[in-house]
Amino acid sequence: MAEISLLDDRTRIKSDPVRNFKFQVQVVHRDPNLVREVSNMGFTQVDGLSMATEMVPYREGGWNTNPHKLPGQTDFPPLSMAAGVFYQKPGMWNMARQMFSVQWGEGNIGLGEEFRFDMIIRVMDHPVTQGAASGARGSTAGAVMGWIVYNAWVGSVAFGSLNAMDNSVLIHSMTVHHEGFEALFGHDEVVNLRHKRSSVALAA
Repeated sequence: MAEISLLDDRTRIKSDPVRNFKFQVQVVHRDPNLVREVSNMGFTQVDGLSMATEMVPYREGGWNTNPHKLPGQTDFPPLSMAAGVFYQKPGMWNMARQMFSVQWGEGNIGLGEEFRFDMIIRVMDHPVTQGAASGARGSTAGAVMGWIVYNAWVGSVAFGSLNAMDNSVLIHSMTVHHEGFEALFGHDEVVNLRHKRSSVALAA
């Protein structure tokens, strides 16, 4: 009788879900000055990576038991991103200001799309992140999953409440609207990811 081992398929890749707390966010923007400002801006939270397709009902005469259900428009809700407020890191606020300057009629954005940007979100491996021993911030060697978010722009920025009785850090958050994303699974696909634009800045 052949000996069967149940441990053959108990590898980390097959049995361990991806952890959600070790991630990187890259902001891809055309403005090199803004890229430098957000290069050290770390996010503590990213919410809203989801998609939904509307259902369009269609009723047919002679078939009155139930309506036909057709797929309608697919939409992507905005992302909510939070980070701590640092003394000399106004990157999140400046990203919003650049977007709002279109409405204010200020700056040199004109009819271009400079206020839009793409994002690359990578989830790193845990508990052992490959390449972490080198100490290089922003290393993608341990990435196991990722998303590419397209044509994003800042919709709002909010600062946390001030409370003299509290004992916590000041947090600010921003809402980012976008036109869709692509999910990447697997170490090789995420690590070897190359974006179409050249100015890429690490944001977490």
